[in-house]
Amino acid sequence: YEKYKSPSGETLYATVGFAHVYQYYAYPQHTRPRIAQILILPTFARMGLGAELLKSIYRHYIGRDDVKDITVEDPAVEFQRVRDYVDAENCMTLPSFRRENLIGNFNKEMANEAQQKFKINRRQARRVYEILRLKITDMSNEEEYREYRLNVKRRLNIPFKRGSQDVRKLESALRDMDRKGPLPMLSSEQRMQALDKEYRELETEYKKVIQRLEVKSEE
Repeated sequence: YEKYKSPSGETLYATVGFAHVYQYYAYPQHTRPRIAQILILPTFARMGLGAELLKSIYRHYIGRDDVKDITVEDPAVEFQRVRDYVDAENCMTLPSFRRENLIGNFNKEMANEAQQKFKINRRQARRVYEILRLKITDMSNEEEYREYRLNVKRRLNIPFKRGSQDVRKLESALRDMDRKGPLPMLSSEQRMQALDKEYRELETEYKKVIQRLEVKSEE
């Protein structure tokens, strides 16, 4: 909210934004808060308030032993970008996410430390690892950049191997067809095209997060 004075000198409060967080059970005796919505009113947009609101939610739950981790319900692209920024900023303070560790593969130590310190779930911790590794990757170094791309693509390729619903999403992205109709199997070439397309879109999003992190570090 925004606190201000009326012409008569009365203290008033204006709504800036709000968030909905639901509590879910997590085995064996924990809770798993799920952020369902964060909204910043248009008047206050692009002022960094979305990130501040998310940080306030984190502060409420971090340190509570009964909270296993914090999840987000079907995040929009814009909110996922804010989440990536806040989580990356937090994880940059962790020993397991130091530069010498980022050049290796994502590991259990990273997942565990992100979960214990900031209630970040494993899937999001992996995403943060990819963002921070790209941040330190010399993209002018062909071999270094290639190793990074392969590392990310190996993760993106997992749904293809499992035959999960994620594969259908990738297939749908390549076809202009009735979504209700059956989806034929992709050829190896089509799968490679889908994988490359998803990677390029992901890298674009990662670069936006990195740019914000770099601006923050210069302040």
